[in-house]
Amino acid sequence: MESKKTLIIFEQIDTFEQFLERNIIFNNVDIFTPYKKVSNVFMHNFRAIAKRLPGFLFHNWWLEEWSRKLPDYTNIVVFDNAISLKLLEYIDAHKTRSSKLKLWLWNVPNKQVNYLNSNYDVYCFDKTYSENYNLKFVEQFYVLGSTKKRDILDIEYDFYFIGADKGRLPKLKSLAKQIVLNNYSYRFDVFSVKKQYFDSEFEGIQVIDTLLPYDEVLDNILASNVIVELNKKGQDGLTLRAMESIFYKKKLITNNKKIINYDFYHPNNILVWEEGKDIKLDEFIQKPYVQLEKDIIDRYSFSNWLSKITEI
Repeated sequence: MESKKTLIIFEQIDTFEQFLERNIIFNNVDIFTPYKKVSNVFMHNFRAIAKRLPGFLFHNWWLEEWSRKLPDYTNIVVFDNAISLKLLEYIDAHKTRSSKLKLWLWNVPNKQVNYLNSNYDVYCFDKTYSENYNLKFVEQFYVLGSTKKRDILDIEYDFYFIGADKGRLPKLKSLAKQIVLNNYSYRFDVFSVKKQYFDSEFEGIQVIDTLLPYDEVLDNILASNVIVELNKKGQDGLTLRAMESIFYKKKLITNNKKIINYDFYHPNNILVWEEGKDIKLDEFIQKPYVQLEKDIIDRYSFSNWLSKITEI
């Protein structure tokens, strides 16, 4: 009997997406970008125009190698950063009748969620969002990269944050004050295209206008004791920071109150923080990290995610 094959399509523009592509190494799983890669700005613009022209001739010419192998796949999973109506229509028209097309929402809210859910099989990592829009909930996942070189890094910071501003800066400043009051160190890398936020009072807050390569982010995480996570309002799903804390055995401070309901939660490892309330940082830091059982960590692995999303 021929084994089942899965095709996963996602853009590989930022360095985390490239990290995923490098580290998802499974038999019978093929990873592709939706369209052929280009090497310069002119070709990028030309490709963008071709994808938007009426009809499918120019659009289809740009499709990657997977487009010629669609009949080989039992399951086709398209991540939200690669979704376009033309792409989905092409896959629908050329896949076999028995193969299943599934969409994975990794960024919510999604403006097209109602249309997508009316026409396709849609899965999401955020339980509340899934319930609100009647999507299929599948837990977040992570892929552990090679850490042989990084394991020898010395601890440089007690607390580390990496993320876009998106209104988080006042909360980060509030947390930074408490960290300093407790005589701990921190490094907060805050991405913003506007760099007017520099404040000498907060030497550990670095406002950056270019995204750090994900390998550098991992180095900073592994050189820290505690990862700082600030969810957006209304976001309940597990973020990349929470996944990193599990897989790299780092403590986590977060504003996600619902995290206490997860199987990996332990008060020694995770501190839920509410802005404006005093927190016992010293007590949290001094508690020993509690090792998680392997079966708990495995629940958030790519292989477990793949099993769930292809079996539902």
